[in-house]
Amino acid sequence: MSNAKKSPAAASVSASPCTLTNGESSNVGERTTPSDSSSPCSTSSSSGMQKHCGTSNPPTAPSPAETLLTRVADERYPARVATIAAQITAANDQPTVHTLFLEGVTALGATSAVFVSFVRDDGDLAACRFMLACDPAWARIYVQEGHFVHDPWLAYAAHHSEPIVASALNLLDNDHRRVIDLAARAGFVSAVLVPAHSGAGHSRISLLCLGSATPGYFEDAGLPRLRVSARMLALELHDWWLARIRRDLIAKARITPADLVLLQHECQGHSSKKIANEMQVSKSSINSRFQRMNAKLGVGNRRMAVQLAVEFGLILK
Repeated sequence: MSNAKKSPAAASVSASPCTLTNGESSNVGERTTPSDSSSPCSTSSSSGMQKHCGTSNPPTAPSPAETLLTRVADERYPARVATIAAQITAANDQPTVHTLFLEGVTALGATSAVFVSFVRDDGDLAACRFMLACDPAWARIYVQEGHFVHDPWLAYAAHHSEPIVASALNLLDNDHRRVIDLAARAGFVSAVLVPAHSGAGHSRISLLCLGSATPGYFEDAGLPRLRVSARMLALELHDWWLARIRRDLIAKARITPADLVLLQHECQGHSSKKIANEMQVSKSSINSRFQRMNAKLGVGNRRMAVQLAVEFGLILK
């Protein structure tokens, strides 16, 4: 067994507990270890996913006669969503964000929704968090049966940024169909996929899935207007998660402003000698500081420290 240290935000895992709660998750921003299996809902996979699921009552359903087009035709439609999205940045905790998420989904006109934020490492799905506005039983089955490995919606979000009606995707095999059938039973008979990307390398991605139990609800002339507002909500949720993960990483690894200066120098390709000259210290002092910082981050070298810092938005590349 390897004794190599693991980054507080980048350790590989093989257990996948799913915590369904309205409150704060105790380890948001950190992947779990195989021993972290206290949740009644757990599974093992080669990808090793972590789930944090905020759950609540599904959004209020539109009236049976209301179509998407009639919903978005209201001149107040974009303003309602914008007002909710604008509050997310200032939210201090996950329950507040989850409440705003539910309000945003209702304002958009969906009757169910999932917001999932995930990390893609070397093309593999490595970690995942959920906020739910649907039946939480769906999430338990999704995790227990390992559907994330064959989820065509996640695969689309990993490689595209354009919102799309889920029915436009080609289902390549029976595994894909099982994932979609499960989603349909959870209220996603008609669905819109709204990816959100940011950060260097685009390894940290989010996906807002809006659902309706009404067949063809989103396959409607109102879709273009919904896409604009849904993108706004998805991006604000995505940016909030990234900011929270950055704060957690800095706190857990005890990263200082001086550490960030060193990382920025390394990112720019500066040698220890050049950094030492600019900071008016010895070269050995710079090397020692890098070694201590690498240990705090749980990585083996400077290059890996910079890669981690860029991925989590601690420095700009």
